[in-house]
Amino acid sequence: MQRPPHFHGLVAGSVLLALASVADAQALFLARRAIGRIEQMAQSSPTTGAAYDVATVIVEVTADKVFETVKRLLAQNTQVRVTRSDDARRSIEFTDGTQIGGIQVNPLNDNLSQMMVSTAHPGIATSTTSTIVSRILAMCRELNVVCEQGQS
Repeated sequence: MQRPPHFHGLVAGSVLLALASVADAQALFLARRAIGRIEQMAQSSPTTGAAYDVATVIVEVTADKVFETVKRLLAQNTQVRVTRSDDARRSIEFTDGTQIGGIQVNPLNDNLSQMMVSTAHPGIATSTTSTIVSRILAMCRELNVVCEQGQS
């Protein structure tokens, strides 16, 4: 039986499409396991005392809604001052006069977002990780989503 000249291309395309669907499903499965889990990291220099703290969470909310909530909560916080905001990148920077921080919200799909929070604090021995986590938990409550601290 004679096959049309584009038959092998159709078969290869079908196989690739099926593999892409499997990869998307696996990525979605992994993301589902990570939704609402706040992961964190901190590091400091033993010589200078300069340090940073980072936390991230994935939530089932649009990136725009998460970013608007973050901006509103920061505006209500009298202990910090927003120093820069970029709506197009969904990023915002802030300071309390001693430490600096930043938040970026990234869309993962139409209704799934990742929020990353970082702070840097020169010469301060205490970590801000617990404060970051408590602020993320407050943001999750505002958005009516369940978040919990990840296992260290």
